[in-house]
Amino acid sequence: MLALNAVEPPSAYVRTTFTIEDGLPDSNVNAIVQSQNGYLWVGTQGGLARFDGQHFTLVRLRGEHSREGQVNALVNAPNGDLWVGTDAGLAQVPREAVDHFDSGLVKFYHLGTGLSDQIICLHLDRGGVLWAGTNRGLYQFDHGHFVTAIPDEWITRIEEAANGHLLIVFGRGYSAHNPQTAHSSGANSLGSTFAEWDGSQLTFRPELSRQLGVEENEIFQVSEFHAGVTWLCTAGGVARRVNGSLQRLSPYGVSLKNPTYRVYEDIHGTIWAVTQKGLFQVAGDHLEPFDPALLARTIYCDPEGDLWIGTGDMGLVRFRRRTIQMYTQADGLPNDKVEALLVAHDGTLWAGNNCGGLSRFDGQHVTTYSEKDGLTNSCVWSLAEDQHHDLWIGT
Repeated sequence: MLALNAVEPPSAYVRTTFTIEDGLPDSNVNAIVQSQNGYLWVGTQGGLARFDGQHFTLVRLRGEHSREGQVNALVNAPNGDLWVGTDAGLAQVPREAVDHFDSGLVKFYHLGTGLSDQIICLHLDRGGVLWAGTNRGLYQFDHGHFVTAIPDEWITRIEEAANGHLLIVFGRGYSAHNPQTAHSSGANSLGSTFAEWDGSQLTFRPELSRQLGVEENEIFQVSEFHAGVTWLCTAGGVARRVNGSLQRLSPYGVSLKNPTYRVYEDIHGTIWAVTQKGLFQVAGDHLEPFDPALLARTIYCDPEGDLWIGTGDMGLVRFRRRTIQMYTQADGLPNDKVEALLVAHDGTLWAGNNCGGLSRFDGQHVTTYSEKDGLTNSCVWSLAEDQHHDLWIGT
């Protein structure tokens, strides 16, 4: 199955780019999520924005005239609440404020010591528990307040394994060799930057970096999209472990200077890879270039299948798949031999059929006219509309 991954070329997508000229508060986009009411929420360096499909609106979490800070992470909870991770704490936007925003309903949590705690990443696990990775450790939301799970460490990524364990990447060295120094935050501490958390203890994989041919601090993400398949993003590229067997996807190697920072699976099953040399798709056992100029920070696929890319300085990019709908005799056409097509001034589609009459399609239904409706002949070869919007039919 993994060797048969289908990829779509860039020409299969319609690309739209949104920048500050379209209303984004900043062109550096860090996080994207869609709430249950259909709004798209975009976290940027300059604050939080809400997109209704046509316009962006700056969302002031702290009040009408507040100066909005950087938004790093977003999570949409099952109860409709929106969680917003900022450089100065974590904001909980209740569902009623998501529908009709009211900053008076927003509740802030400060997880670190003081008011400058920085939320780096958020994860809502399968059991509905919210986890927050900060510049001061890992926190768990428990009965209305946050409790410390792993103190003092810089948490850069939280993913979840099929068994419910958290797959955590630390921004600084975390000592697996000496448990007594496991909570030291020194940049020179030893050990792997990746560990698995079962809720009570960390299990380190110091052999993993050696198997991948990278340094201990060069594993950027570990994810499981399906049971038995683990994806690894490293300074050398993308690798995956399938039932214990490790496979490096081509091109791979630290010497190629194309580190991969994140992989993401959309609702169509396509695996996207965010690299230093642009956006790629996974095609079987290799990476297929998609857009070398697109340097992504985050990826999100909405329920409609649109792919949203947050970039470092190019704003927000949407890729929408081109859709093709085939209409045949089963949909109401008199036959499957269409000889002429015309889109009239009002958007109506007219089709001339090979000895089947003239068909009118309004977007939902097909109505066909033949000799009994006044045509002199049902073999329609050509169609035209004049300046008076009269339809001319060549038979």
